[in-house]
Amino acid sequence: MKELWNKWRRHLHAKYVKDKPIQQALKNIPKGVDKKEWECLVKEHFSSESFQARSNRNAANRAKLKMLHDIGSKPIREIIYQKGGEKCCGPHTRSYVFGFGSGVKAKDLKGGTSSKVELLSALRSTREENKSLNKENNSLQDRLSTLEDEMKEMKKIRESFAAQQSHVSPTISPVSTE
Repeated sequence: MKELWNKWRRHLHAKYVKDKPIQQALKNIPKGVDKKEWECLVKEHFSSESFQARSNRNAANRAKLKMLHDIGSKPIREIIYQKGGEKCCGPHTRSYVFGFGSGVKAKDLKGGTSSKVELLSALRSTREENKSLNKENNSLQDRLSTLEDEMKEMKKIRESFAAQQSHVSPTISPVSTE
């Protein structure tokens, strides 16, 4: 209901008040509107400072739009595609994220550009670090396998010790339960 009321007022303003002197707007009363109600609407609403400020601000913002969005709920990306894609917004490359404005460049996401020499130096140091980490990883794996072998051997010794203890008759010593 509120939306219908606002649309109706917008229509009245656009047709009977906008770009017209206030006296002419007061004389040109739309059909179905009482004279007193029309005067109140024109004088107190359409002529108020807050309405004029909001109207001017919205007009300025609308004028800034490069591509008007008047197709309803269809996404802007679809509108661009229908209007010819690159013809509408210029060439697109993989290094751009399409959005409002010119887009984000890959170098903005990576933190700037580096020279080829710097990149190769960083690559070499990373490779050297990878080699040393691989060596360390291999030595740790060898150590782990040695420890696992020792644990298996200790289990065998424990099992054989337990088997020997079961063959020897246990001597029972009196235990006091005090």
